[in-house]
Amino acid sequence: MIYLYEIILLITLLKSIVLARKFSLSSQNYLFVYLLITFLIELSSWIIILIKKDWSFQYTLYCIFCIAFFWFYYAQSFQKKLRKKFHFVSGLSSLSVLLFSFFSKEEIGSLLIIALPIFYIVFSIFWFYQKIALPSESKITNDPNFWISTGLLLWSCFFIFRVVPRDFFNIEDQPFLELLREFLYAINCVMYLLFFKALIEYETIAKNIKK
Repeated sequence: MIYLYEIILLITLLKSIVLARKFSLSSQNYLFVYLLITFLIELSSWIIILIKKDWSFQYTLYCIFCIAFFWFYYAQSFQKKLRKKFHFVSGLSSLSVLLFSFFSKEEIGSLLIIALPIFYIVFSIFWFYQKIALPSESKITNDPNFWISTGLLLWSCFFIFRVVPRDFFNIEDQPFLELLREFLYAINCVMYLLFFKALIEYETIAKNIKK
């Protein structure tokens, strides 16, 4: 399943590259940057395995990048008043993570792994709230952010279920833990297929603007 996930990620990245060359990075709200960094992280993980190193710092940096990227990504789509609330909640959440890491014995990397899906859920809920509060004439499925938000929500909910009880399952039921790991790759596949759909919608919007 991991190979299927990486193939779908690569195809989505290639679609993003084509779209960026045809129009611009801004035409897809710089989603290419996220996809490229994600692909490089996956590639670096294979290299680390091959050289037999037990490094995990790249995931800590990746979590920080993902939070910062989607903070920027979603902020662009909010109305002024909601954007202020969005920045306040996101900033307060970031401060909470930093303070918790300072006063607790947990490493920042472990906290970020839990914090990342929570940030994703908050970001997505803000977007859905604005979409419901300020409905437009076009279908919600024509909005690329619908597919991005749906993908992030789906991934986040399962990731929390996968990560939070992992120590318990590692002791009590390792086969089930392995099943969850494989299922997470399936969720990753679905998420990046949704991202691919978002890129198609970005392309449609860019073509309509260019007419």
